[in-house]
Amino acid sequence: MLRRNRLKNRATVIGLIIVATVIYNEFLIYDIQRLKWSLRECSECVKILLVADPQILGEKNENYFGSWIAQWDSDKYLKKTFSRALAHSSPHVVAFLGDLMDEGHIASAETFKAYKTRLDSIFEMPDDIMKIYLPGDNDIGGEEDAVSTNIHNRFNFAYTQPDTLVYKTVTFFKVNRLTHTMPEAPKDAFLNDYAERNTTNVVLSHMPLLFMPGTFAQNVLKELSPQIIFTAHEHKAMHISLDTATDQLSEIWILPPYEMPLYQLRMDVGDIHEVQIPTCSYRMGTPHTGYGLAYIDTQEKIVEFTILWLPGRFPQLRIYMFVGIFILAFSICTQYLYLYF
Repeated sequence: MLRRNRLKNRATVIGLIIVATVIYNEFLIYDIQRLKWSLRECSECVKILLVADPQILGEKNENYFGSWIAQWDSDKYLKKTFSRALAHSSPHVVAFLGDLMDEGHIASAETFKAYKTRLDSIFEMPDDIMKIYLPGDNDIGGEEDAVSTNIHNRFNFAYTQPDTLVYKTVTFFKVNRLTHTMPEAPKDAFLNDYAERNTTNVVLSHMPLLFMPGTFAQNVLKELSPQIIFTAHEHKAMHISLDTATDQLSEIWILPPYEMPLYQLRMDVGDIHEVQIPTCSYRMGTPHTGYGLAYIDTQEKIVEFTILWLPGRFPQLRIYMFVGIFILAFSICTQYLYLYF
């Protein structure tokens, strides 16, 4: 009877440890992190949730024993973090800044369709939210290989939408540095100085523009006259400002990981701002992941933005490993004590 009670107590302790670990790693850690995120209440502004480089894992490069577990865990992490970012921000617009898939540019038509189904399942959101999708080099090629016209057309067909979209007082221009294409500006977009009109021009690009100057970037600034640019690709959070009077970069600063204030930028002082959004996937080789959140107030001529930094997944996985080692050692020690005492 005593031995049975000891075994029961050991099983109870082990069960409680496992349950507590799972609850913390899979639920509490995300909600605790969410409490640290900045939030702004505004009735006139346009709220934009920015998703950069989710790069859901593919089947070709992730071809090893147990790869399905890595894919499942990565998808689950993206789904949990995005659902919380969505609930926290209640955005009007969700913009995907490219590299939706890790192997989109090398996927067959059938595999690409399966990847898109996975993406739609991971990033579920209400129909009344405007969605904007940009292709990245991992979606259509262009970094280590040439952009395939067929692959590019396939992406555009899967995510059919114009390259210029308008939500209230904000006009979004989708530009593609990989193909050197951009939309034409509306004829009435620049009739007055920005300080006098009630429209904000936002450029969305997968590849950085101000940080990687060139002829294409200069043409984008000249033709579309943006006040704010959101980019991705580099997997880091950064802010760059261009002084249009001198045509020189006036500010470059990396946003500190896990510091989540609301940064405020004025849009009527002659500067063009670019904000790079970090990857939201923990599989991209960086310990710092997050989503971007921006509030654009055209009336006040300001944009406020923050990074919704996410809890690291690898520390959680290490906790599982340490708990497993502890449980194994605990079981061996208690078994030894039960046998000899």
